[in-house]
Amino acid sequence: MTSPRQRFLDVVRRVPGARPVVSPFLPHADVVRTTLRTLGLPVTGDLVDDEVRLARALDYEPMFMTACHDLIFPWKEAVERSDGDWIVMEMRAPDGPWVRRVSRRLGEWGDDAGFPVKTEVDYARLVAVADRVADREPEIRAYFRDWRARVGEEGVIVIGHPHVTWMGYQVSQRNLIFHELDYREAFHRGMDAIYRAARFVFAVAMEEGIDFMSESCSGLEMTSPKDFDRLDLPYLEALSAFTHARGGLFWYHNCGLTRRLILSGRFNRFAPDVVETLAPPPEGDNDLAESRRALDPAICTKGNLSLLLLRDGTPDEVAEATREMVAATRGFAHIHSTADAVLTGTPPENFIAFVRTAREAAS
Repeated sequence: MTSPRQRFLDVVRRVPGARPVVSPFLPHADVVRTTLRTLGLPVTGDLVDDEVRLARALDYEPMFMTACHDLIFPWKEAVERSDGDWIVMEMRAPDGPWVRRVSRRLGEWGDDAGFPVKTEVDYARLVAVADRVADREPEIRAYFRDWRARVGEEGVIVIGHPHVTWMGYQVSQRNLIFHELDYREAFHRGMDAIYRAARFVFAVAMEEGIDFMSESCSGLEMTSPKDFDRLDLPYLEALSAFTHARGGLFWYHNCGLTRRLILSGRFNRFAPDVVETLAPPPEGDNDLAESRRALDPAICTKGNLSLLLLRDGTPDEVAEATREMVAATRGFAHIHSTADAVLTGTPPENFIAFVRTAREAAS
């Protein structure tokens, strides 16, 4: 019998006779633990080992995601300088230490001041760090090699997103538009630098056996079709072409409002091998059958099951929504999955209902 990894790749490559794939997107550690316990299986605390055990028990094909932007910008906590209120983080830049402070109470995403790039001057440091990523090739290579060894043939591995147009998470998402307006030249130099660094990291990852290169960007809740064309699409086309030229597979993640982008053919233009998550309302705005028909048949889609339904609904409701997902994509390459990472607090009974129903309905 083929391995979970090979089964997943066969569906993406549209190999005739490939078995349908069920692959919940990054179930939270607590969901993996509680589901294992519900099934009477041991929990080790190692998320890879635990999910592999769960996937074997429920007969699904797991996917795992590595870092990417963290490899370009390797922030480390300065424990001796941190306290109960602030996490102090440092990174070595060519011109000396670069320091940021993140609120423990608010977290990185709750306090714009915790992001390191705030002024035009900061962009020079961002570019300098990104352009030195090759200096850390041995540790980056070892990182990916270790991931491949840990997962083996038990699942596929997707590299994390570089987030070129989100400035590699070095700028607050709320402030991105203001930075591009106020520091236009510096902002675009920053994107170019992250793109160059992403190419380097992608190349190493592919050499070390990572299955999919990936990128993500905003849905229409945060951007416009015009800005998608102006900012996101050129880098998506370039990263996809770079990956394909080296024999790799390109994965695109967008968990927001994507219906208009899909129906207009924009996703077809950069030729992704996988598109996720085709999120339905309320998380997104997709009618799965409609969006699936609008995408190039060469593209494998993934996802769609509502995270809120999976967490808050009943097992019967989850099963019914799962059967609808399978029916909407029949005849197309589709990975039966969720509308983003499975939420903490999702009941094991619901998780089991999704996986077992998807396996039965898709067979």
